[in-house]
Amino acid sequence: MRAILAFGVLTLALIAVGCGGSDEPEKKEEVMKVEDTAFGPLIGTQGKARDRTNAAVEVHRESLEKRLEQDEGAPREEEPAED
Repeated sequence: MRAILAFGVLTLALIAVGCGGSDEPEKKEEVMKVEDTAFGPLIGTQGKARDRTNAAVEVHRESLEKRLEQDEGAPREEEPAED
């Protein structure tokens, strides 16, 4: 009977010891930079697309302004009717 009781106490003691956490904090893994992952090439893609779009808009705007300047300098074919 004492052997069974001693075995039970020993088992409970081992369970209690096994449930305790370690005294040392776990080392946290360093988080990879996004540039180092498979998504690295996608970084800045929106910015690049925005820059290209803005450049195209600027070229178009300059073209329109140049055309407007040429049209404004040309003589008019018809004068608007005055009331």
